[in-house]
Amino acid sequence: MNIDEAVSFFQKFLTAVYEQDVANVTASDDQLEQRAARTESFMHSSPGTSMTSPFMRPRRLPAEKLAEISQNASTPVRRPLYLVAGYDVPGWGICFAADVGGGEETNYIAYERQYWAMEVDGEPKIFALYGIDFYAERLAWENIAGAVIGHTGDPIAVRALKEPRVPRDRDNYRRIVASASQEGT
Repeated sequence: MNIDEAVSFFQKFLTAVYEQDVANVTASDDQLEQRAARTESFMHSSPGTSMTSPFMRPRRLPAEKLAEISQNASTPVRRPLYLVAGYDVPGWGICFAADVGGGEETNYIAYERQYWAMEVDGEPKIFALYGIDFYAERLAWENIAGAVIGHTGDPIAVRALKEPRVPRDRDNYRRIVASASQEGT
């Protein structure tokens, strides 16, 4: 997988996540299950880890309860893809990190998640999910699911897509963009 393929993969994944987020507040259990299966088709659990779709609601809700959830829920938005960076990660090989915003109207302007993907059996798969560490003084990511990524060093490829508006996120974005080739792998 090269940087262009990684960007395309993450964009397709984020579309699946958005469709699942919408289904989570509007669709029947069967439709939501289909959306969750689609999202999880992008994921891989390495030995000793678990990667599943974290965007689920309780099953078998009565129609009136689902309508109430739909009415009171924040409007889902497609998570913005800010940056994709490729790294040669010791023990993992070439991996790509995607810095992604939130999926609701109230939090899509800031970094919220970082997905990690690599080739598994010839296909790109997400194998780790990180979230913002809100207690850190500077931008820091903490593992939420999947593999734990060790020290990566500088990226070998970077694709800048959309500069974040939040100063902390923008500073990190600019630092990564300046640290590697825009073309790369």
